[in-house]
Amino acid sequence: MSGIKQSEEITFRLSNLILILGLGGIVTSLLFANIPAFGIISLFPLICIGCMFLLKYPWLILFVIFAMNYFIMGITRYFPIEEISVIMDISYVVALVIIFIHASLYQNLELKRAIHILSIVSVLWMLYCFLELINPTASIEGWIRSRGLILNGLIMTILASLLCTKYKILKALIFTLSLFTMLAVAKALMQKYIGFDAYEQKWLDDGGHVTHIIWSGTRYFSFFTDASNMGANLAAASMFFGISSFYMRSPIYKIYYLIVAILSLLVMLTSGSRGAMIIPLGGLALYAIISKQTTTIIGSACTLLFVYVFFAFTTIGEGNSTIRRMRTAFHPTEDASFNVRIENQKKLAPYLRYKPLGEGLGLSGDGLGVKVSERFTTSIPNDSWYVKIWVETGVIGLILYLGMILISIAKGGWIIATQIKDPELKGQLSGLLCGIFGMFLNAYSNSFWGQFPTMMISFMGLTFVLNGLYFDQDIQNDKRTISNN
Repeated sequence: MSGIKQSEEITFRLSNLILILGLGGIVTSLLFANIPAFGIISLFPLICIGCMFLLKYPWLILFVIFAMNYFIMGITRYFPIEEISVIMDISYVVALVIIFIHASLYQNLELKRAIHILSIVSVLWMLYCFLELINPTASIEGWIRSRGLILNGLIMTILASLLCTKYKILKALIFTLSLFTMLAVAKALMQKYIGFDAYEQKWLDDGGHVTHIIWSGTRYFSFFTDASNMGANLAAASMFFGISSFYMRSPIYKIYYLIVAILSLLVMLTSGSRGAMIIPLGGLALYAIISKQTTTIIGSACTLLFVYVFFAFTTIGEGNSTIRRMRTAFHPTEDASFNVRIENQKKLAPYLRYKPLGEGLGLSGDGLGVKVSERFTTSIPNDSWYVKIWVETGVIGLILYLGMILISIAKGGWIIATQIKDPELKGQLSGLLCGIFGMFLNAYSNSFWGQFPTMMISFMGLTFVLNGLYFDQDIQNDKRTISNN
């Protein structure tokens, strides 16, 4: 306790010193009529005090970074920002620095929380990516530009493990995600019923119309990178909050999360993303397994069967362009875009057969690859996160990456099914896991998995599930404290 008091005293003295220096700087800059200096000096104390506030309550960093990840791509449509990844890299580094300064001041960093299957395999993935530097066909520039693929999953896992240590923080993060989801829903509805604003229209005119104004109608994208990313995230949100709504103790939360889930699912359809259909279906299938309840298994099986029969064997609603487009997902061999994907993979297969390490990071046809180097692999579109990993890191990298996620999902499912006691926590973790599992299935048909905000939601969500026992213990401790009082 003396160490904590001493740290608080140091923080208080630093705050006073910064405030005094800041006031002195403001007075000096005004005396010399230096307006730019006045502006900078005026903000500097606020920034410093804000950093010290984060030092005392570092879990707030998660909310800041989470918000940045969710909205940063939408912001770039209105304010062109170069090197967005650098901005996020800086925020991650600042977060890690603040964590370890906080730990040195308060001596309360629980490193064991960051040691689990996802973090361990993420380290192996990072080491494998470093091995890619000796790949004969690799590009240093491509490797550097792929640093997000190399490090971000591990960094997000560490941040989520060390900063989200209480159930109330987890609950607040999930609630924050629901607010962000409702904003995404509102923006998509504005696009549909009011129209695109000038900046969105410019994005469409500059090339976005090719994939978003198509034969079946307009594909809406809200403030996401594109319609596929929006469709995937809203479909996952329908799982996050749909499942959670049945387990929340508060009736208000139950109703609110159910509304979020329904709206997310309906607006997902406006994205025209056929691949997103697999997310609620796959998530529902996983939920049936981890719930271990006969009624849930029967209900899920009947729902899946109904959806499949409706889209695959009937023509009901064929007059609706959205339903008509979604129905093509259940007849993939008749879909031109699906056949193009298969043909592209057939072209890549012979070339990669004798390249177990792949072509090299950043050297696939995902847009970045063309900027780095013009070669065979960059001339063929990925149209799939799995194909991107396969092309850039080879079959070895593909097995390692798929294994990292699938093992984490399997372990998380086992934890939820067998070890979590609190019903509300079980429901929220189940929603997260099922939504992430669905997105991972959808990553076969789209490369959105590595985009903002999907990667952060996925790695943070898996981390919360894998650390579910800590949250369960926290809930049980609170219950014991209340009963003792």
